[in-house]
Amino acid sequence: MKLFTPDYYVESYHAIDLERLKRQGIALLVCDIDNTLVPHDHARADDDVRAFIKRVKDSGLAVAFVSNNVKERVETFASEFHAPCYPFAKKPLKRTYRKMMNELGYRSDQIAVLGDQLLTDMLGANRMHFYTILTNPVAKRDLKCTKVNRVFEQMIFSLLEKRGKLKRGNYDDKVL
Repeated sequence: MKLFTPDYYVESYHAIDLERLKRQGIALLVCDIDNTLVPHDHARADDDVRAFIKRVKDSGLAVAFVSNNVKERVETFASEFHAPCYPFAKKPLKRTYRKMMNELGYRSDQIAVLGDQLLTDMLGANRMHFYTILTNPVAKRDLKCTKVNRVFEQMIFSLLEKRGKLKRGNYDDKVL
């Protein structure tokens, strides 16, 4: 179950304590896009996401985007931030994360991954020994494949709660 357990659980990306990440030695924040920052059917960032990415960069952290979505969607979203992006990542597989590390020059202990899913984001990032940040989905609607994942995710949340590892809604940091 450790592979599904985040290091940091937040209500929303807004609540992330960037100083906490820096104290952990994090230099790169890798963000999932769909339902982590914006709903899956929004092609571009909204003002809240823009302010968040600016806050991340202003803190001295670098930003990259890793998504299982298609190239056009991911590149369209990431283009305004002039940040590297990795579409069709096939998370939780390691291949894209390895490519990202090679291209960007970060070690695993310098990378944090922000995502909304246990089965893709947390599992993939934990397999790479990255610092993991779980957030609530920004929207209730999901793609069909994600709906299937959410069923299994609920079972994993239940197991994690029984073991005292993670309780849904019991956040490390909340949005103020």
